[in-house]
Amino acid sequence: MIVSAVFVIFVFVLLILPHEIGHFLMAKICGMKVDRFSFGLGPRLWGFKRGETEYRISAIPFGGYVKIAGMEPGEEHSERGFRKQPLGRRVLVLCAGSVTNYLVAVILLALTFMIGFYTFNLEEAIIGEVTEGSPAASSGLSPGDRIIEINDESIDNWEDLAFSIKNSEEEILKLKIQRNDRIFDMRVRPVFYPEAGRKMVGISPVRVLKREDPITSLAKGAQEAFVLTRAIFFAIWGMITGEVPIVGVRGPVGIAQFVGESARMGVSSFLIVTALLSINIGLLNLFPIPALDGGRLLFLLVEGIRGKPLDLKKEELVHYIGFLILISLLFLVTYQDVVRLAMGD
Repeated sequence: MIVSAVFVIFVFVLLILPHEIGHFLMAKICGMKVDRFSFGLGPRLWGFKRGETEYRISAIPFGGYVKIAGMEPGEEHSERGFRKQPLGRRVLVLCAGSVTNYLVAVILLALTFMIGFYTFNLEEAIIGEVTEGSPAASSGLSPGDRIIEINDESIDNWEDLAFSIKNSEEEILKLKIQRNDRIFDMRVRPVFYPEAGRKMVGISPVRVLKREDPITSLAKGAQEAFVLTRAIFFAIWGMITGEVPIVGVRGPVGIAQFVGESARMGVSSFLIVTALLSINIGLLNLFPIPALDGGRLLFLLVEGIRGKPLDLKKEELVHYIGFLILISLLFLVTYQDVVRLAMGD
């Protein structure tokens, strides 16, 4: 329980802190005045001030924010404020949090490739496992056997083996087997498996631990991040069309439970789940919803089209209403999480 709690805290820090650091660093790079950097929302628990910026930890850990001068009514004319900056710089600051989430996800996914994962060795026709009660088991095939030929045709890899078994018109297959230093013939009668839709004998390839070098791992991490992004978009579209139930959405409690379960399954599962959550956070913040980065980007788009900014008081009112709606939804999904947990789901 304690170990799971540590993993959960680590994940929430890893999801929130880099996002806010992204906003913070980009604002500093663009020459903006940053008044406050907060991990968490609500009342201040602890903090300190260094230079012109206050750094604090706040009471509600499910979020954070960077307060940049010029973003609130009455601060519009601050020289180094947000509103005084060129449109392009403001877009960069708003996008930086989500970009950082993606960088974190790519690094986490790259780590899974460097740590290694088990996969099937398809480059050789070596038996890794024999299914109990299968034709292969009845014929005496054993793990470690290398299949050299099937019906006098040479077999170089597992693809050749599967193709020969699937497409053979013979009722009984003649196999040439290498077992240690011995080479001998065996016969096996394949069986049609309806669930697979083809003939099989009940063998599977050897599982091997595969690791990648750091450069290859980063490339594959970026590729997997793209694959996960597509999957998330398909899931969201499924919710919109009704194909995916919205009740499957999880709040902080559900996410904590999910993270705890992944941690018990091993380091790789934990890293993949954390990367998936980081991508979700990055994408969600870019949605054109008031109070989120995407909502502010939408106002900047309108400003770019109009050629002048909207009234800041009206804009902040829209964001405030959006914030209240988001907090209400957060409480709703948290309540669903608690009920689901109490029912043992």
